[in-house]
Amino acid sequence: MKNFSIKIIRYAITLLIVILAAIAIFRAWVFYTESPWTRDAKFTADVVAIAPDVSGLVTDVPVVDNQLVKKGDVLFKIDQPRYQQVLAEANADVAYYKAMADEKKREAGRRVKLGIQAMSQEAIDQATNDQQTTLHQLAKAQAAASSAALDLQRTVVTAPADGWVTNLTVHPGAFITRGATSVALVKQNTFYVLAYMEETKLARVQKGDRVEITPLGSNHILHGTVDSVAAAVTNSSSSAASNGLATIDSNLEWVRLAQRVPVKITLNDMDEKHPYSAGTTATVVVAGENDRVAHSSWFTKFLHRLREFG
Repeated sequence: MKNFSIKIIRYAITLLIVILAAIAIFRAWVFYTESPWTRDAKFTADVVAIAPDVSGLVTDVPVVDNQLVKKGDVLFKIDQPRYQQVLAEANADVAYYKAMADEKKREAGRRVKLGIQAMSQEAIDQATNDQQTTLHQLAKAQAAASSAALDLQRTVVTAPADGWVTNLTVHPGAFITRGATSVALVKQNTFYVLAYMEETKLARVQKGDRVEITPLGSNHILHGTVDSVAAAVTNSSSSAASNGLATIDSNLEWVRLAQRVPVKITLNDMDEKHPYSAGTTATVVVAGENDRVAHSSWFTKFLHRLREFG
């Protein structure tokens, strides 16, 4: 009888463990299939593509690749002596037409004063017209001088904001053309996360929801807040024009998959100060106010490990 009781207890404990395991597996499966989370998320930042507004030889590059710069710091300079010469020529033209305009003004004044008793009305009108033509030429020369001054100013390319210089492809001695992107500036304090959520899970994503972010290859969990959901997307397989919309790649062209939609997530102030490189990936779990499972760190780590093996 004693052995029978022990056997019953063992069976009961085993059954209880199996039931608890089944419940845990079921809850995990429900979360995996229905809760708002994704392993398809990327760190993103505002990037300024910097291109010169003038062409010429690069004479100085005082920065190095991936350097943190401040707004207004010089990134590179372009052949200033050539543009200084252009400005000098333009200023000379202004001086010439200004002197000519003064002469034409005096001449027109004398002819008007002498009147038709000393010369014909046609000669008087011609002097007035010559004065107006010279004034127009002076205005054109002044505009050219202003443009030359602006070009000279823009031979010095500066940082438009605080940030990191990256992909620096310009070096002293190289010829650079106007409008050719030569360096990218990743703006500081602009990092956020784009999480590509399946459309079937968007109903549980609300503005202001808390988010746990686990970068790939790290156990450090960052925290953020849902900022917004993209209002429209287009699929890369679509033949229609994107019209500037976010383009989402399809994993399988022959199976109808749930469309993924970018969800913008802002990082908390503490985590935003130490961002991961823009373009690197992460696992994102969105936690609503009452969603304790979604907000549990252990499940976030489990999804992260699953991503590494998947």
